[in-house]
Amino acid sequence: MTSPHAVFLGLTALDVVQRVDARPPWGVKSVVESTEMAAGGPAANAAITAAALLGRTTLITALGSSVAARTARADLEEHGVSIVDLADAGWRLPVSTCVVQSDGTRTVFSTSALRSRVQLNPAARTALSRAGALLVDGHHPVAAGMALGQLADSDCLTVLDAGSVKPAAESWLSWLDVVAGSADYAAGLGVDLGSAVQHVLDEGATAAVMTDGAGAVLWASPTERGRVLPQQVGAVDTLGAGDAFHGALVASLLLDGGDLGRSVAEACRVAGIRVQHAGARSWLNHLR
Repeated sequence: MTSPHAVFLGLTALDVVQRVDARPPWGVKSVVESTEMAAGGPAANAAITAAALLGRTTLITALGSSVAARTARADLEEHGVSIVDLADAGWRLPVSTCVVQSDGTRTVFSTSALRSRVQLNPAARTALSRAGALLVDGHHPVAAGMALGQLADSDCLTVLDAGSVKPAAESWLSWLDVVAGSADYAAGLGVDLGSAVQHVLDEGATAAVMTDGAGAVLWASPTERGRVLPQQVGAVDTLGAGDAFHGALVASLLLDGGDLGRSVAEACRVAGIRVQHAGARSWLNHLR
């Protein structure tokens, strides 16, 4: 039986990950324990996670043809992600510097694609017409708005990765089936986690999910509300943990017939596996 297809639309970057024993001092040279390069970005990481669970996914993004873009593309394709490239002549793939400490905490320096003006192309529209679910991460907002408009009258499940408050994404809330936010999103609104859930519902989204790191995840659907406490694990690498949560949430919603509570629990399980393993991709071997 073929799994329903998930499409992800948003940012791809090339992550240069430096792992250190402790926070390095500013203004001097430091020696790192290891270095890794991998595709990054909320939508890209979520697409890789969902591909590990569903078999294959599609990522609509802007890559281009730079050396960084070729490296990111190879990583995505190796992990089951088909790419629709929206890059125009002026696009340069962002390169992120990620510093991960031995306790798992991370600091990321990166440009974004919040001001990107790239638009959907025919290949992207075709991919969307076949989608059982679409996740947008707020980057490439023109293309994302076009995609949500195309799917407005379809049965496709639409999900927003609301890791932070993004003005364009706030205007989409009434179009969305699930808004998956975080403590950072709530802080950006100036409210607590429960109030962030209510904000999303009041703005017209069908359901809301709010994460809080290792704390309880709050969720609300049209008929139910609940909380899921993630299993408490020893974290060694939190880079991309939220993206793994979102990718697993989309995959589980497709596989479990839209059961939000069950899908949140599965997403917590997957994110918990991610943080227990150092490295951008090695953790995927532990999913099953």
